[in-house]
Amino acid sequence: MMDTKEIAALLVHISDWTLQHKIGTGSIYDMPKEDMAVVEGASIFINDGIFINGNFARVLMCTYEITGEEAYLNEAKQWCDYLVYKAAKYIKTSKGNEGVWWWDFANHDIYLADTGTALHALYKIYPYLDEKRKKDYLSVLEKFYLFVSEGCEHDPRRRCEQGSAGWIIKEGKDSGALGVGYLSEPVHPSEKGFGVGGGLGWLEMRPYTISTATVGAQTCSFLYKMTGNPVYRATALNAANWLLNEFTEKGNIPYRIAGKVLEDFVFQGIHYSLEGLLTAWLFLDDDEYKRKLIKAAPSIMKFVLSVQNEDGYWGKARAYDGQRNAFLAHFLRWYYENVKKDAAANTACEKFVSYVLNPSNTYYYGVGNLIRVTGFVGLVFASMIYSELDIRNPDKKIPLLNYNINELRYIAQKWTSSPDQLQPRQK
Repeated sequence: MMDTKEIAALLVHISDWTLQHKIGTGSIYDMPKEDMAVVEGASIFINDGIFINGNFARVLMCTYEITGEEAYLNEAKQWCDYLVYKAAKYIKTSKGNEGVWWWDFANHDIYLADTGTALHALYKIYPYLDEKRKKDYLSVLEKFYLFVSEGCEHDPRRRCEQGSAGWIIKEGKDSGALGVGYLSEPVHPSEKGFGVGGGLGWLEMRPYTISTATVGAQTCSFLYKMTGNPVYRATALNAANWLLNEFTEKGNIPYRIAGKVLEDFVFQGIHYSLEGLLTAWLFLDDDEYKRKLIKAAPSIMKFVLSVQNEDGYWGKARAYDGQRNAFLAHFLRWYYENVKKDAAANTACEKFVSYVLNPSNTYYYGVGNLIRVTGFVGLVFASMIYSELDIRNPDKKIPLLNYNINELRYIAQKWTSSPDQLQPRQK
């Protein structure tokens, strides 16, 4: 049985780390040197990615709901204000309506998938906003949907002359899927001269697994929850059904992007797809869809168990694909609670949690030094305390647990990061 106090303490550790790095400003201050990116041969810090910082805002919200610590709520609200009032950019859609878009990292690609992940923070914080903010936040969310569904007359960054009528595929075998957005570089390091349209960038309309999950299934599901608008519900259902149809008999989903399947990315597709599918499960209240998901769930569960390593996580620790798999543990928890009380699923979930909680592993796995991993672990661990807390808001009184914040911070001292912890533990 999992120790909720230990899990809550790790969430406090992550949330205090987030406060120290001032994510409310829109950037991560004092970026960990271990998480530098290599761009055009030079090592740089990617500290303003909206999906990364959006995940941190959601972790802060979850930890606030668990502990009642106001500092977490305030920092999350500061970042959400940044996203809405400073980072959002406006453009006329192909139908003349006002749309809103964001880029993934400063002055880089318009990656719809990253935006979908980031926007979940706006839903998560929505109940704690004043009326003006509620109106403004909902407005940008709905205008983003207009951008996705109606496109624009030209690339907003002027790197490509091609306009878009929207990225939602409405006919053919890929109906329901979403495209990427606008790109300026290859989608995989092995590709040279990849893309269409030439110039400094190109429009990418072909099915993308991740944008279908994070924008189609995830964002549109919570937009429907917020508004009751059947248009959002239809988009979310179509996207979720496309994802379910993509799963193989073995229980995994291919990472499909720009007309290719990237075979070496084993976990990214399933990680993000499961988050989108469970968001649709929670918010759409569609019996037929729920039946389809429950039918698909056993084979997905078997795949997740088959690729879990003996330590309890998935993939190669700290590797690119290996940093995007924590949601598999969330799925195992959901499976045990909603599909079948399968001891193997529960044991595998607990094994992952135990591995990360062990101070000999925490830093090496990436908590406190790999920014993507740190956010993903926070979200998944919150769901271990209160089911799907990372996706929804609680219907119970805050704080959810009666733990003293100072006691949790005392426990969290054992996870204080140290560079010498970047070596795998010895068996």
